[in-house]
Amino acid sequence: MKKIFITIMLAALAAFAVKPNRVGPVSTYGELKANGGKLSGSCPAYKDKTVQVRGMSLFWSSGADSSLVYYTAQAMGLMVKDMGIEVLRFALGAGDEKFDSHGRSYTTGGANDQKAMVSKLVRAAVENDIYIILDWHTEGTSSYTNDAKEFFSWAAQEFGQTNNVIFEIWNEPANGASMSNVKSHADQVIPAIRAHSDNLILVGSPDWSSHPEECAKAGISDNNYGCTLHFYAATGAHQVGSGYDGRASEAMSKGVPVFATEWGTVSSDGNGSPNQSASQAWVNWMNQNGVSWANWSASAIAEQSAAFSTLTLNQGLKYTQSGNMVKGWMNKSPSYSDCGLGNHLGSDTGDDGFSTGVADGATTDLIDDMEDGDRYTYTGGFWSAWADSDDDKDGRGSTKISNPKFTNDFGKETYDVLIPAKDGDDSKFMAGMEGIYIDQGSYKWAPYVAMGLNLTKDTANFTEFAKCTSISYKYKGAAHNFRVELSTITNYNFHFVDAEASGEWKTVELTPDMFQQHTTWADPQITDLKANLGKANRLAWEVNGVVDRPASEIQPLYDYLYVDDIRCNGASITAISALETPSSSSAGPTSSPNGSSSSVGPGPAGSSSSGVGPAIQVVTVVDIDDVEDGNEVLKTTGTWYAYNDSVPGGLSTITNTYDPALPGYVVVFPGTEDPTNGTAGFVGLKGIVVNPGTYEERPFVALGLNMNADTTKGVDLSQCNAISYRYKGAAHDFKIQDGSVTDYDYHLSKVPASAEEWKTATLAFEDLLQMGWGEAKDLDFTHIKKMAWEVLGWKASMDQPKPNFLYVDDLKCVKVTKDAIKAVRIASNSIVLGVQGNNLSINIDKAGSVRVQIFDLMGHAVSNSIESMHAGSNTVSLEKMSKGSYIVRVIRGSEAKAARVTIR
Repeated sequence: MKKIFITIMLAALAAFAVKPNRVGPVSTYGELKANGGKLSGSCPAYKDKTVQVRGMSLFWSSGADSSLVYYTAQAMGLMVKDMGIEVLRFALGAGDEKFDSHGRSYTTGGANDQKAMVSKLVRAAVENDIYIILDWHTEGTSSYTNDAKEFFSWAAQEFGQTNNVIFEIWNEPANGASMSNVKSHADQVIPAIRAHSDNLILVGSPDWSSHPEECAKAGISDNNYGCTLHFYAATGAHQVGSGYDGRASEAMSKGVPVFATEWGTVSSDGNGSPNQSASQAWVNWMNQNGVSWANWSASAIAEQSAAFSTLTLNQGLKYTQSGNMVKGWMNKSPSYSDCGLGNHLGSDTGDDGFSTGVADGATTDLIDDMEDGDRYTYTGGFWSAWADSDDDKDGRGSTKISNPKFTNDFGKETYDVLIPAKDGDDSKFMAGMEGIYIDQGSYKWAPYVAMGLNLTKDTANFTEFAKCTSISYKYKGAAHNFRVELSTITNYNFHFVDAEASGEWKTVELTPDMFQQHTTWADPQITDLKANLGKANRLAWEVNGVVDRPASEIQPLYDYLYVDDIRCNGASITAISALETPSSSSAGPTSSPNGSSSSVGPGPAGSSSSGVGPAIQVVTVVDIDDVEDGNEVLKTTGTWYAYNDSVPGGLSTITNTYDPALPGYVVVFPGTEDPTNGTAGFVGLKGIVVNPGTYEERPFVALGLNMNADTTKGVDLSQCNAISYRYKGAAHDFKIQDGSVTDYDYHLSKVPASAEEWKTATLAFEDLLQMGWGEAKDLDFTHIKKMAWEVLGWKASMDQPKPNFLYVDDLKCVKVTKDAIKAVRIASNSIVLGVQGNNLSINIDKAGSVRVQIFDLMGHAVSNSIESMHAGSNTVSLEKMSKGSYIVRVIRGSEAKAARVTIR
C-alpha cells in the first residue's frame, strides 16, 4: 500500500473557476443596470434596451425541510431546465419573527449555515447562467441593520464581481415601518455593498413593499438601484386597477425601475385558490411595462402558494395548480447568445484534466487519484462503502449497490469501490458505486448508500488536513452529499455540501465556509469547520432518499456515482505508492483443518420459525393470541380491532365487514381465508386504500389490540425481550404503547412487505424506537397496554401500499437466550439448505450477495463470509471444519435460514 510522509512544503493551490455550463440570460444581458425607469443590461446589445427576467422566489431559508429541499443546486437546475426560470430569489431568513424554532435564522445562530447556502446557490446560479437575488428576508419593523451590513459586505466581497448577483436589502417593511426607516437602513447597507460591488440593489417600501413610489422619491443616494413591488393576485386590494399598479407606474415615471421580487397567484396569507384571471392580468401588465418578477414560492410547503408538491426531486419537479400556471408564464422562446463578457466566479486558471498518477516521492495535494490501482489513499487510509442495509441499529434498510464485497488487509469487509476508469475519465482508475437502488425498508431514517475514505489507517485525525484552503474532486452521476467527518462530532451531524446530479464529469471546489450542518437536530454539535479541519478523519459521498416515501419516488437520476482526483488544496503530501492486492472474500470459511464428512440435521421447524436454529433458545413467556378460537378476544382478555385516519381528516378505508354489534370492523378471519397460513384463524386488514383527504400527515389504516379488557390496565411483559408474530402482506410499522406517550411518538419497528408467503418477525425490545418528534420516553414493559400494525401511505401522495392487505397470527412475547446469536428478523422459505458430500448446499431463488455464518453451539462465531451466489444451487466447502456440531445461518438482505450441521 501507499506509504506517505507529510512535509512542510507548500503546494500550489489548484484553482477551478465556476463557469456557466450553458448560454443563458446572464451571458446574454450581462449585469442588470438601472436605466431610467427600466432595467437594461451591460452587454452592448442591451445597454439601452429594456430587459425583463422571470423566475421564482424560494420560501424562507429559515423554514422547514419542505422549503430547504429547494435550496439546492439540483432544484435550481430542474427549475432552469423544466420551467425556464431566469432568476431565483434566495429568501434569507434574517430574524426570528418566523421559524425561530428551527434555529436557522441569520440573527439567531444560523449565520454560518445561511452563508454556506448562499455560497452554494450563487455558484449554482453562475453554472446555470441565471440571476440570483440575495434577499434580506424579514417582515415588520426590525431590519436588523447591523447584521444586514455584515452580511451584504461579505456577500458583495465574495460574489459582487459576478454579473449574476442582485442585492435586495429589506424584504417587507411592515407594521408601521415608514419609508424614512427604510431609507435609514438603506443609507447604511448600500455603502457596505458599494465598497465591493456595483451590482443592482433593490429597496423595499412600507406596507409589505407595496409602495414603490415612496421608495422612488425617498432620495436614496445610488446610481444603480430599483424598488420592489409585492402583491398577491387573489387579494382584491392587490389586483390590477386597485392602486398597486399605479404606484409602480409612478415609481418608474420618476426614473426608478420596479422589480416584482415577490408575487403570488393566491391570497396574501399564502392560501386560497390560485386566481387565474387576476394573475394573468398582472402578468400582462408586467410584460407591457418590462417589469421583472419572481413568483412566491419555489417550495413544497403546505400552502396554496407553493409551486411544487413533493420533497423528492430525483424524478423531476411535480407541480401544484399554482406552479403549473406560473410555468406557463415563463419565457417560452428565449433567444440567448453569449455577448462575450466571460462571466465566472473564482480564478479563471487551473487544470480540469484528470490526474494520471503521482511518482514515488513526489509532493502532491492529492488525497487520492486511484491511479496505482489499489484501495488505499496517499494519506495512508483506505476506501470503503456502506449502506442502510449493513446495520440494523435503527432498523435495516433495503438499499443496495452492485459493487462486489471484499476484505481488505485492515480486516474490514466492505464494498469494493475501485473501478477501471470509463465514461469520459481518461485516467486508469476511479472510485465509484454502481447499480444504486434506494429503498428505506425497515430503516428508521432516510435511506442511503455512501462511499468514503478514511484519511488514516487507524482512523485517527489527519492533522495535515488543517492546511486545506479548499477541497476539490471530480464526479459524474447521482446527486449526493459530500461531507467532511470530524472525530469530535459523535452524533453523525457532519459538515456537508449537496451536489446535483450530473451526466458529465464535473469538478467542484469547496471552501470550508460552504459546508452546512443540520441545525434542527437534538444537540446538533455545531462546529466551525475551518478551525477544526485538523480533526478530520474521513471524507464521504452519500446518495440518499427521503424518509417515508415509496422507493419508486426516490431513485437517483443516475444509478451510479463516480469520483476521482480528490484534493486538499494547500496540503503537502509526499507519496510512495506500491500496488498491493487485497485479500479476497471468495475463499471458503477458515477453521482448523480437520474432519471429513458432514450432515445437515433438522432446521427450524415450519413457517413459524423465529429465524434461529435449535441451539438458540426461544421461550414463549406470554402467548398473547394464536386466534385459533376464531374470536377477537386475546388470551390476555384484551381485544383486536381496526382503525384509520378518519379522525384527523383522512379518508383511508378497508373492506373488512363493519359489525355494529361489536361495534367495529371484523378483523378475525378463518384459516380458510388464506390456506397458506395453515391454522384455524388469524387477524387482518383487507382491501386497504390510503387517502389523505384533508389530513396533512401520512394516511393510514391499522390493526390494533388492547392488551387487557380493562383498557386502563396493562400487561407485564418485562420477562420477555422480544415480540414475535407471523404475518403476510403490506409493509407496516409495528407499534407498542404503555400509555406514557401522549404525542403519538410511539415506540416502533418498521417491517417490510411479504406479498407471497407468511414470514415471522422477531422484534427485539431494544429495536423498538421512537421517531424523535416528541418527548423521549423509556418504554415500561411492566405495563404494556396497546399494540398496533399500521399500514401507511405517503404525504401528498395517492400511491397505494402493495399488497393491499395485512394478515397477522401467532402473537407472542418471547425471550431469546441472552448470549445467543441475535435473532434474524424474518425467517425465509426461499433459502434452502442441504449437504452434498463435504459441501454445504445453498439454494436461492435469485442472484446476489449472501452472508454465510457458522457458529458453535455456544453461539460463538467460527466463520463469517460474504459469497456472491447465482440463482439456484451453490456450494460452500466445509472440509476445513473441526469435528462437532455447528449452526449454519445464511442471510440474504433481511431474510435468513438456519440449520444444524454435524461434522463427523
